[in-house]
Amino acid sequence: MAYTDLEYKFKKIGNNVQIGRNVFFRYPDQVEIDDNVIIDEFCYFTTKVKLGSYIHISPHCTVIGGKKSEFIMEDFTGLSAGCRIVCGTDDYLGDGLTNPTIPEKYHASVTFSKVVLKKHSLLGTGCVVHPGVVIGEGAAIGSMSLVTKNIEPWSVCIGIPAKKIKTRSSETILKYESDLRSENS
Repeated sequence: MAYTDLEYKFKKIGNNVQIGRNVFFRYPDQVEIDDNVIIDEFCYFTTKVKLGSYIHISPHCTVIGGKKSEFIMEDFTGLSAGCRIVCGTDDYLGDGLTNPTIPEKYHASVTFSKVVLKKHSLLGTGCVVHPGVVIGEGAAIGSMSLVTKNIEPWSVCIGIPAKKIKTRSSETILKYESDLRSENS
């Protein structure tokens, strides 16, 4: 298994977890991973991370925001290649210096938040998600979209900023989830 060097450092790691060799976790003691998860090469995490089961994170994804921020992916979610999840950010309006190397007394305001992908939600290639956003259950976000606010459950959204274009069908997805869970119990 590719994750053996980090296994002892994780807060929790489930069964059938595959993590590429070039995946970086700044705070591995704040990482919880359930069963059946694949994290491909060249992914980078600088927040608390909580991953459910049946999750795939494609290559070159980044999740940033610092230890006070959190990224949560519920069961059956996915990030396509090159997604950028921003859970925390400096205020660039001029009330102080910016970046994590600056001592706190000189630092600008910082927003720390939680970004959540609810069950069955998906992000297409190259999506960017801003701090504090919740992607609703079953929502699908099209490639290269910019998500700046919460997304309704079972929506299909695209664009900059992402806007709903239609509703995604849930019937088959939820039936297959039920069938899979029945087989594994």
